[in-house]
Amino acid sequence: MNKESCESLLLNQIDLLKKKMIDLAKGTGINSYETLRCSQELDTVLNLHMKHFSHKNELNTAS
Repeated sequence: MNKESCESLLLNQIDLLKKKMIDLAKGTGINSYETLRCSQELDTVLNLHMKHFSHKNELNTAS
């Protein structure tokens, strides 16, 4: 799998987790275990994306 495909998969996962977290917060409350667990999962995926793809943003802003 190439790097662009990996990034695309991560970005899709981020979008899905954001939507899931919003739905959970609406249904169970912002401080519910389910919402907080989803938030932690989203944090993990966001950190993974930043770790592997943030250099692309740095290169774009440097020019």
